[in-house]
Amino acid sequence: MLFTSLAYLFFFPVVFAAYWCAPKSWRRELLLFASYVFYMSWIPAYGLLLFFLTVCNYFLGLIIDKYRNHGKTIVTLGLIANIGALAYFKYTNFILDSIKSALVGLAPWLKLPFGPADLPVVNVILPLGISFFVFEFIHYIVDIYRGHKPIKNPIDFALFAAFFPSQIAGPIKRFQDFEKQLGELKPLNQTLVHDGITLILQGLFKKVALSDNLSGLVSAGYSHCASVGTVDAWIMSIAFSIQVYLDFSGYTDMGRGSALLLGFKLPDNFDLPYFATSLSSYWRRWHISLSTWLRDYLYIPMGGKYVSRARKHINLFITMLLGGLWHGAAWHYVLWGAMQGLMLATNHEYDARIKNNSALLKFHASLMGQFLGFLLTFVSMNFSLVVFRATNLNDAMTVYARMFWPHASLSRPLFDDFSDSTLPVALGAYIVYFILSCGDRLPVISKARAYVSSRAALARACGWPTRIAIYAGSFLAAVGFSPSNASPFIYFQF
Repeated sequence: MLFTSLAYLFFFPVVFAAYWCAPKSWRRELLLFASYVFYMSWIPAYGLLLFFLTVCNYFLGLIIDKYRNHGKTIVTLGLIANIGALAYFKYTNFILDSIKSALVGLAPWLKLPFGPADLPVVNVILPLGISFFVFEFIHYIVDIYRGHKPIKNPIDFALFAAFFPSQIAGPIKRFQDFEKQLGELKPLNQTLVHDGITLILQGLFKKVALSDNLSGLVSAGYSHCASVGTVDAWIMSIAFSIQVYLDFSGYTDMGRGSALLLGFKLPDNFDLPYFATSLSSYWRRWHISLSTWLRDYLYIPMGGKYVSRARKHINLFITMLLGGLWHGAAWHYVLWGAMQGLMLATNHEYDARIKNNSALLKFHASLMGQFLGFLLTFVSMNFSLVVFRATNLNDAMTVYARMFWPHASLSRPLFDDFSDSTLPVALGAYIVYFILSCGDRLPVISKARAYVSSRAALARACGWPTRIAIYAGSFLAAVGFSPSNASPFIYFQF
């Protein structure tokens, strides 16, 4: 069941109505039941996996709290169990395929009594969202070990693990914040309803009207990467950079909006990342819940910034390398993580070298310095995302060759896809909406802040008949601009 599916269009209103009509004492159980229905709508058997890991980590938290003298041993066993489950389901196929490929290459020299083709074929299906909820479990048991009190109510803990608005693609929740919200459930009010519906519609438009349209153009390019030209390569790489942001942030918006309509506030996962003026700033704005998780449970335990400069750079590289592997079980994700680590370490080294150079600091604070920082950051991220999007390393290298070695441009597949798309109109509509809703946060249009604020106040002051008309119009616009072939959410595979 996807947030953009017809099934969810019926599922969520039923859950919403039942939740707010039910007595308060029943609401947590009802929401837990709905979350398992949502998760098991894909492969029912994997609901048992989620349940088993939930039970294990619930009792691990209680045991760590009770036997603190043995906490290190217990939390180590818990980490092995959680990482082991993630490794089996996510990396078994990757490891076996890599071994098989290596044996194929070495077969003439090894003289094995069997051929690589004789090895058994294993195909482990990746459970949806396992990378997200395993990271939540790890955060939970580590924080209990660090001194936080565990969640005593098993229903509360199970709901933390299975909460459907964040279950499939985050954001990665912190149990302290979620437990606090469970303890002070908000009553339904107009602000919750308006803000929740606005987030859902905003996310829906990002996903189906923009990301799905860009998906066709990107797929047309990457499926013919050997024949694209230089201009094509840059167009499709930039298109994917925008697509992956709209796809992931759109899904997050729909999840946050759904949660808000149920009285829960999920953390914002994006803060205008493509307006960042440095790579450090970018990673504080992109997939914030993952970036902070990697910082708190990987980078800082390795020493963080309280080590030598060289060791700090190594820690950054290892953190981002593992972050790349978290995204997917393939060598091109490993390379993408390594690229992020190298670029981020370079950024930190540069910052360290100029911290006492007043002239350079003044330049970076200027409008020209900010613009050049933005341009360099975007081009760097766009360059690295070629590896992220390519099916394999060979395709990525082909695209890089086309980007930096002149070839004929504007291939037919890209041109045909763009000419038949509603993307230009949809993108124009979204830009207008973006300026009205976020323009007051951008220095380049800071003069519009008063206008934006007045428009936002006007929207909040509208009566419900007007609001409903706006909601309906936004929904119809999203559906009307969407292409005939919907694309799956990119982050579902992680």
